[in-house]
Amino acid sequence: MDRGDCAAAMRHAKSAFVSAQQKGESEALARSISQIAWCCMRLGDPEAGLECAVTARRLWTQLGDAVELARIQAVETFLLLDNGLSDDAFEMATLAVATAESSGDPAVLAFALNARGVTLAVCRQVSMAVPLLQRAVSVAAGAGADGHHAFALLNLGFCYVKLAEEAEANEDAAATELWLDRAIAATTDAIAAAEDFGDLWILRVALGNCAEMYALRGDVSAAMAHLDRSAAVPGDGGVSLRIHYLYTLATARLRGGDLPGAQEAAQQSLDLADKTGQIDHQLNAASQLGRVFEAQGRFEEALALQKRYHALYVRQSGETTHRLAKAAELRAETRELRARASTLAAEALTDALTGMPNRRSFERKVEDLAGSAYALAIVDLDHFKAVNDQYSHLVGDDVLRRVSHTLEEHMAELGFAARLGGEEFVILLPHHDTEAAVAVVENLRLALRDIDWSDVAPGLLTTASVGLCSTAETTHHTDIMITADMRLYAAKRSGRNRTVWRDADQRRHAG
Repeated sequence: MDRGDCAAAMRHAKSAFVSAQQKGESEALARSISQIAWCCMRLGDPEAGLECAVTARRLWTQLGDAVELARIQAVETFLLLDNGLSDDAFEMATLAVATAESSGDPAVLAFALNARGVTLAVCRQVSMAVPLLQRAVSVAAGAGADGHHAFALLNLGFCYVKLAEEAEANEDAAATELWLDRAIAATTDAIAAAEDFGDLWILRVALGNCAEMYALRGDVSAAMAHLDRSAAVPGDGGVSLRIHYLYTLATARLRGGDLPGAQEAAQQSLDLADKTGQIDHQLNAASQLGRVFEAQGRFEEALALQKRYHALYVRQSGETTHRLAKAAELRAETRELRARASTLAAEALTDALTGMPNRRSFERKVEDLAGSAYALAIVDLDHFKAVNDQYSHLVGDDVLRRVSHTLEEHMAELGFAARLGGEEFVILLPHHDTEAAVAVVENLRLALRDIDWSDVAPGLLTTASVGLCSTAETTHHTDIMITADMRLYAAKRSGRNRTVWRDADQRRHAG
């Protein structure tokens, strides 16, 4: 797939998204949504892109992939900037750099540094942005990350232009020329890097930017040559880049004195911007067409465009407020989803009736203990069916809840207890061999026997049978479970209300 055909890239990403959804593949889903967010950025649809970026960031956080998390945080930074949310972008860029540094991946670090540098530039801290972007260029080159290298060079050139504009405003001709030279050099390097890598989107942007730089210098022939190269780039770069091309073409023709040609390009740029409703492009195109009319002496039409420019500016302010509200809504939704995910995670590891850890939680705990010594006991309440039959299932539920509380209370400082299901529970005692675990389990068994049930059902009595095994006998968890289960049934056969922890002579304690 051509890296410059943004429309084709978007179709591919959406197809991958549908496939990942159908297959239930979390990583593929996160990757496809990340790609859609990146395509939205390139195609000039920042609102849709931001929603995708927020979703992808949440997924990568859940998956624990620091590299992809840093990457989507950087993409989200660019999308926040495109939505006019520079403060949020600065915060996200800082997170992206920190995540990238922790990941140890130089390519994604270059991308994150790039995002932070651009954010500083947009926030008019260009002198702080330049060192970051220079570092991004160096890191990307060292890592052989050609795409990130080209993108960092592109944005470094953008910063140099900003410094040239500041120098020009201060009427410092020498500094203006110096920074413009550096801007052209960096952007020319970006063009070469993009061509080598095959990223035609970066190539189009770099050619357009370089054309603007040459137009600013007054070198119209060089500007037109770069625009001709841009027009010859194959693939579909998207409407946003087409508008930028026409706007730059109008600038170059105006600088060259071709007023009819400048008017035609500026009008096409404005018409296309109006058609897409992209207000930032509408502002630039209206301003450019107004300058062309002014140069032609068509002052009434220029004034009308100036009024339209003002109306668009006011509307842009309103859209910025809308974007701020949308970002706040997305953040609130993310917090809500995070809280909901936390709740669901807790529910997935908790027994609904008793509130104690469930089988899944127990299995995770066993995984954590892999390679270390522990004892395991399976506890089963005796004659529990009779409790349900004689006293009702409501009383049976009360019994299970109080037994669970007793188990957790006794294990609080010693180990871990969970409900496996029905009236069966399990106990894990880290760093205990079989003999050491017997005393603990026996104290627990006696505590269960001595529970006072007078407030629930007079005459009710609960006892438990226990089977116990440890890693001192076998290191394989499945074997430990099987052995403990066999000993539990040996305890049942021997009269219940006892603990069995040996096979040979069936040694046991009985109440």
